Amino acid sequence: MHREFPMPRDDTTVHGSTERCADGRPSWLDKSLSAEDRVAAIMEDLEFDELVSIVCHNFTPFLERGVPTPSYTDGPCGLRDVEGGTALPVGIALAATFDPAEAYDYGRVLAAEVKHADRNCLLGPSLDIARDPSGGRLPEGFGEAPELVACIGEAYVHGVQDNGVLVMVKHFVANNFETRRTGWGPLSERSDSVDVRLEKAALWETYLWPFHRVAQAGAGAFMGSYNRLNGRYTCESGDLLDIPRIRWNWPGFFMPDYIFAVRDVESAWRAGLDLPGLGGDFGRTAEMVRRSGIDPAASVRRIAQAMIASGAADSVRATSSGCASTTSHRGLARRVATRGAVLLKNAGGSLPLDGTVGSIAVVGPSGLDALYVMGGSASVPLEEDRVVTPLAGLQARAAERVRVAVAQGSLGDAPLPDVPAEVLTTPDRGSAGVELVVSYEDEQGVERERREILPTMSLVGAPEGVTGPWTARLRTMLTAEEGGEYRLSLLVAGHAELAVNGTIIMAGAREAIRFLGGPLLPLQAVVDLPAGQATLLELTYELGPAVEPAEVDPAPGVRLGWQHIAALHEEAAAVAAGCDAAIVIVNAASGEGMDRTGLGLPGDQDVLVERIAAVNPRTIVVLNTPGAVLMPWIDKVGAVLEMWYPGEQFGHALADIVFGDVAPGGRLPVTFPVATSDLPGRSDTGSSPEAVAYDEGTLVGYRNLAAADKPALFPFGHGLSYGVHESELIGAHVEGTSVRLRLRVSETSGRPADATIQVYVRPEAWDTEPRRLVAFRRVPLAPHERAEVTVVVESHAWLSYDDGADDLVPRDGTFELTVADDAEDPGIAISMHRADGALSVLHH
Repeated sequence: MHREFPMPRDDTTVHGSTERCADGRPSWLDKSLSAEDRVAAIMEDLEFDELVSIVCHNFTPFLERGVPTPSYTDGPCGLRDVEGGTALPVGIALAATFDPAEAYDYGRVLAAEVKHADRNCLLGPSLDIARDPSGGRLPEGFGEAPELVACIGEAYVHGVQDNGVLVMVKHFVANNFETRRTGWGPLSERSDSVDVRLEKAALWETYLWPFHRVAQAGAGAFMGSYNRLNGRYTCESGDLLDIPRIRWNWPGFFMPDYIFAVRDVESAWRAGLDLPGLGGDFGRTAEMVRRSGIDPAASVRRIAQAMIASGAADSVRATSSGCASTTSHRGLARRVATRGAVLLKNAGGSLPLDGTVGSIAVVGPSGLDALYVMGGSASVPLEEDRVVTPLAGLQARAAERVRVAVAQGSLGDAPLPDVPAEVLTTPDRGSAGVELVVSYEDEQGVERERREILPTMSLVGAPEGVTGPWTARLRTMLTAEEGGEYRLSLLVAGHAELAVNGTIIMAGAREAIRFLGGPLLPLQAVVDLPAGQATLLELTYELGPAVEPAEVDPAPGVRLGWQHIAALHEEAAAVAAGCDAAIVIVNAASGEGMDRTGLGLPGDQDVLVERIAAVNPRTIVVLNTPGAVLMPWIDKVGAVLEMWYPGEQFGHALADIVFGDVAPGGRLPVTFPVATSDLPGRSDTGSSPEAVAYDEGTLVGYRNLAAADKPALFPFGHGLSYGVHESELIGAHVEGTSVRLRLRVSETSGRPADATIQVYVRPEAWDTEPRRLVAFRRVPLAPHERAEVTVVVESHAWLSYDDGADDLVPRDGTFELTVADDAEDPGIAISMHRADGALSVLHH
């Protein structure tokens, strides 16, 4: 699954006999004309056979007329397949800024680097709702609240397309986790993808809403998702693909995700899938198109419209060479990382570090072993000489004034050194090594077994001579020379379970151990091993979701690693005890082709935090995580700062906040629950649910907790700053179908602060319906500043799904608007009434 996209051809010979501009060029190249007129001109010039070629992803007819082919590049958080691009903070960090203006600038930087790379179509942004807190691609998107996702997505789209690059927004639709997204088993016999079971109200109000908004914003293309929706593949469902086109009058085009998004090529064409795939025909033929009786002109018109209206058709070919990143781009990366960081807890003024702090201990993965990007198509290659590590950033800012001591403490969520052969013997104690049993079918379909002895718990690819589907069982006796707690890690491309003395301690699935780029994606566990006594390890393996042939690094298989943790913890505790403050960096790897197996910090990291907090009361935990994590140690630490995957400027952003150069002001775009089970996820935590029912309907994230009357560990919208702000409602009035709220926001502590005003709505008559976010605004405040700001609640706040209309329609009745600091804040209430399209303010 080596995903490379072809570069545009250098062919600008212009053909055609249509009306021409004054300078002799065809009218479709005349930028002074409207996009619609230019599209009409080129459509008039194209012959039927040329239309057929285009919908089979042969763009020669466009190229011959001076219109470039769509040239694609990953991805939404920076360019994956281009050298020298800026590793930006991930999407969830951008969403945590709660600032569409920041999202616009983020898109603008991406557009500049796409054009530098001589491409014209960015595969992003991702508008997948963060329904499942353990979803592997959660950090790629913009959170759990449809309105936040929509607002950040709109601004991002404008930032990219205003600068001459086409966006392909993904993944349409209900692509909210990775498990079984492409099915199960060998590629030649792959099972169906997971089937998401979803009622229409949830589909329209939650999952389609961000796509609706970016369609209105002019997004040129949508990427269809891998999953099925209520039994049908999204890319083969005409009813689904017609929603944007017919209901929203969206003129853009559809393309599927890379592999397995289309199982029936002809069905997808008949459903309205405009192009067959990223960079090829993927089995769509001219004969198929002709036989269907469907005129390809509509699809070609949509493609031409997207290319011309976005400016991608007019972008000047890149002539510069060298690094795509610039000083200003890296400045944007640093600013988003800083403004998207969320201060979750700050007891006793633990942050910022002040003049009383003469020494700090930095514990945990603080060098290049920190996590800067996620895995998969949203990964970005790191330029090591340009990466600012957390340690380097802190040391540079501390300079001579503050001593910085360093201790590893934990390797974080990383694969561990291989278990050495000398501690392994076969279960019958007959020899050194690991007993391997491989079960498979031979070419005649006869079940076979193959047995051999391996030196270590490592298996990469099928043993020689084994073809077709296969499973493996590896058994060994491990005898540790030194007793105590050990970390075990399992790198797996496929599905594996590891049992210790008969008890399963870790299980999970990965499409690859590293998907396209970004970090390795291990499974982790901690186990107590006795000194000098043999412990039975049993590992079962199947191909599961593994991608093969695996250019994604490497072939399907498993590898077991281990580490004795006591020495690292003791060293770290000794270093932390001798410093005025301790910064403990903990992480969790995430990315495409996997889901986290829970929300706990992987491996030994919770234990490490407890050890450090026990010896240093000013312990500051930095979360380098994809989303929510559990915090059993929360009451024992001074401060917690969520940094997400902050990109290449991690160290500078961290130092800016820790030393008080910038006041934190990010807000949580996802809920941090008390327990993993508090929020809906996949139907089970096992290997491969074939269908997942979204039984919670529209009650995603914070709304789900509210309906169950459960508090969050940290609610959606939560975030602290160094200053303190107060909000006062000074006016509410109706303008047409919208409401304008005027507020006075004051900083009262004498320190800089960022306030984020959040407005929620719920129907007063529906006591059981939790409120939902409908508007927000971030307000930076200087010490003692008082600012008057306006927040507009747009007309879509009153929309809900109606079965009769099969659409979103305005709801009449009495509504309660709440101006709040987060989803659980009682805030300031305003009562509104809507009747026959007219709004009125009842009281506030």
